[in-house]
Amino acid sequence: MAAYYQSVVYEEKKVTYWPLLLVLVFVGMIFVVAYLMKDVLLPWFPVALIGLLVGMFATYNIAFYHVKVFDDGSLQFGFPQWHIKLQPHEIKSVEETGSYRPIKDFGGLGWRIGRKDGKWKRGYLVWLQKGIEIETMNGRYYVFGTDNPQAILSALGQHGGPARI
Repeated sequence: MAAYYQSVVYEEKKVTYWPLLLVLVFVGMIFVVAYLMKDVLLPWFPVALIGLLVGMFATYNIAFYHVKVFDDGSLQFGFPQWHIKLQPHEIKSVEETGSYRPIKDFGGLGWRIGRKDGKWKRGYLVWLQKGIEIETMNGRYYVFGTDNPQAILSALGQHGGPARI
């Protein structure tokens, strides 16, 4: 049986540099904590180290964001370890949001859950100008940021997706 590899029709990537700088702060904190805890609190050092490593992982992960539309009409968006991939049969509607305000609507950036227009929505939010809202067949709503929503809608529409403007 021949293997099928999806090809990317549209791709958008965003790198946020302040979380990467924050990772450097975490690395510096590891050295400072190691120096300060070397005599008195040595048994607690692994706990502090694990906490700092978890913080580094989460911060590093939200620094990279992507949106991809594949040739079979599937859509993937989110962060490297926290992303969603929706197949065309799972998508009920895709539309550009009228307003995209991650701080006001979701309380911040990153992976968020917020209530807007009487519906619970999951957001994959970064500092971008516009947003896309997706309703799935099981009733979940997703919101994610993009610089070019029309390109995503047209890529989904040309490849059998349920895009509507």
